[in-house]
Amino acid sequence: MAEHDKIDSMQLKSDGSVITTSVKSYGSTPEPPARVAAAIPTVCLFILAVELCERLAYYTFTGTAEFFLVKSGYSLAQANGLTTAMATMCMAWAIVAGWVADVHLGRYTTIITAGVIYALGGLLVTTAAEPSVASSFLYLFGLLVLVPIGTAGIKANISNFGADQYDTSDPAQALAQEQFFQWFYMSINIGSAVAYGFLTTIATNGGMGVSKESGYFAAYLIAALFMVGAVVAFVSMGSRYRVSPLQQSSAMSSILSHVLAASRAGSTQAKTFCAGIVLATASVFMSVAGAIFHAQGHSLLLSLLTFCCALGGVFCICISCEYPDWLPDNELPSVPLRACEARGFLRLLPVIITSSLAFGALYNCMQYSFQQQACQMDLRIPFGGEAQFAGSFFMIADCLGIAIATPLAVGYINPALESKLGSYFTHAGKFGFGMAVGAVSVATASYFELTRRNSVVLGTASNCAPDGVHMSEFSAVHMLIPFFLMGIGEIYTTPVMMHLAYANSSPSTRTLAAVACLLVMAISNAIFGVQVLALSKFMPNDLNEGHIEYGYYISMILAWVLYMAFVRAMKVFESTGSLREEQP
Repeated sequence: MAEHDKIDSMQLKSDGSVITTSVKSYGSTPEPPARVAAAIPTVCLFILAVELCERLAYYTFTGTAEFFLVKSGYSLAQANGLTTAMATMCMAWAIVAGWVADVHLGRYTTIITAGVIYALGGLLVTTAAEPSVASSFLYLFGLLVLVPIGTAGIKANISNFGADQYDTSDPAQALAQEQFFQWFYMSINIGSAVAYGFLTTIATNGGMGVSKESGYFAAYLIAALFMVGAVVAFVSMGSRYRVSPLQQSSAMSSILSHVLAASRAGSTQAKTFCAGIVLATASVFMSVAGAIFHAQGHSLLLSLLTFCCALGGVFCICISCEYPDWLPDNELPSVPLRACEARGFLRLLPVIITSSLAFGALYNCMQYSFQQQACQMDLRIPFGGEAQFAGSFFMIADCLGIAIATPLAVGYINPALESKLGSYFTHAGKFGFGMAVGAVSVATASYFELTRRNSVVLGTASNCAPDGVHMSEFSAVHMLIPFFLMGIGEIYTTPVMMHLAYANSSPSTRTLAAVACLLVMAISNAIFGVQVLALSKFMPNDLNEGHIEYGYYISMILAWVLYMAFVRAMKVFESTGSLREEQP
């Protein structure tokens, strides 16, 4: 039986250090003495600031892109597809960013380069949104090219670079390194809260001295300037960072070398894995092409091919990696990564893939459809005259759900559940709980949509819906509930799987594990993008004439199927042992 899980309770001292006491959540073993973590290094505060500003800018763009594109003449389905393509490209570029950081520029220089590209993309989007310019071409170039490259370079490296700043030979530093990921996750949600709670409303509604016509320009300018400031601040601490040396070769190329060697030796599983990689990669690029071609009405066949490639790639990778004993222990020339490390990473892939796809099926509903639905509810701000909330404003409830539920979960809920459920509430149990809450979130949104469509249509047009579409009498405040629930589901899924991937990866493959998580999210976005295109006739500009809830139903069914696949992958992973158990 695995060792009992431990729960960390935190107290923040006035000097900024964190006292962490680890206690057994169940069993009769006496409590260990309190352990004290070192304070967060000053340089890590600047690293956290980069992530905060990047997420602030990212969610400002994604939270308003659909509305801006609709105002620019795109249909609702087209705008949704392009926004999905943007998110997909952010993840797809991560594999390049991880390779560049590992063997060419290093994480520090890669983050700076990505930050500069990101800031330039933000400024280009800002220029395109200026009323006198109003250029869809510049807007899409910044949104679909520059911002994704910048996002990928930062996201693939920033968390690991922060962890690099700790000297793990010191027990206090090692404990502080663990806590860094919690602060990192909180910085993401602070940036998101500012974006959704303030900037998206400024974009669609104006306010605070900004006219409605200049709302998008002002919001994008603020986001871009935050990113410029973050890059400048990050560079200012350059001489104080701990920088890891470059690797001889990337973990990705080393693992591929082992796999190709096995394939040349006749391994059917190795060939299946290679086929899966090709199909999955093709699905990502085809999903982007499909979103672009959808604007011209020529995407049906491409959408079907994308869907088939995505599912085929996922199936081939998962089925070949469950038992990667086909990868021999042969040492290869110029390949520093050991075969046991490669097998450990491959064994982890089915868990990463199925968990990301399962929760992604639910999360994407919130990321895109919830906002569209809110835009046709009653968005009027109480005592605000004619002012309205933006549909994306209610995403703030997701951030609040994470901020409120995290300390409650860590301090009270998790210890109680682990005490009663024991081994049933480990990584798999927590993920299952998060999936259940996420499903309730989507089901609640679908119920609200049915209620909204049966409500009286008001005489006031929505500021964030397509031109001429009016709001319903049903208050958009109701959408705080599904957004909040999704936030609770998120803390039991995404961080749990991040920890599982980190704990079961060797130091040389941890960057690749982070990149793999991002790539699977890209595949998830690709599948969701195809779903949006397939259901576009049920998602007209006026939702009163369609059935957006059909997408919710399909997403819940798909999430259930993928969750069952995750349960199977997790059982196989646990039965075959972790990377650490395999290493000599």
